Amino acid sequence: MSIVRNAVVLGVVGVVGVAGSSRAADAYKVSGAEVVVVCPLTVGGSFEARTKSVSGEVTASAADPGSVSGALRVDLQTLETGIAVRDRHMRETYLEVEKGPEFAVATFDKIRIEKLAGKSTFKGTLLLHGQRQEVTGVADLQQRDGRIRVQAQFPIKVSAFQIQKPTYLGVGVRDEIQIKVMLTVEPSSNRVADAR
Repeated sequence: MSIVRNAVVLGVVGVVGVAGSSRAADAYKVSGAEVVVVCPLTVGGSFEARTKSVSGEVTASAADPGSVSGALRVDLQTLETGIAVRDRHMRETYLEVEKGPEFAVATFDKIRIEKLAGKSTFKGTLLLHGQRQEVTGVADLQQRDGRIRVQAQFPIKVSAFQIQKPTYLGVGVRDEIQIKVMLTVEPSSNRVADAR
């Protein structure tokens, strides 16, 4: 549920790092990503929900260093845990993806990052389950071959997004879950076209 939210946040952080490393007007897009939502269980142990369906484009602000315009989006309808029944309950009962775009997609925007290379903290606004909340986390940004690779992680509380407490056969998911994002961003084709 929160996995999509976290993935979006991490993707934005990666894009910010890329945009800040060159001209402020350059736009960057997600070229590859994976979001992993780690859901600890109330009885011990945990399970993971995963998706690679992350999109978006961001641009660093010339007027406000560390700030990024644009947004990252995670398609929550593609989250998978490896168990079909659990996937269906997660999407339909808890994330309620059929209620519309603010439920089917998690969006991360209003991103700010402290450093554009190496390890840094970040924050942004996550729209999940129709609710907007500020989230904070840590990221590691590495530039290679004209691309920026980002590994990020942040916690979220399921209850903060008004998501019903997930339970199945008496076993529940703890309120705080961890979102891990692995993301690669590259200059968007618009920038290449504008350079000609």
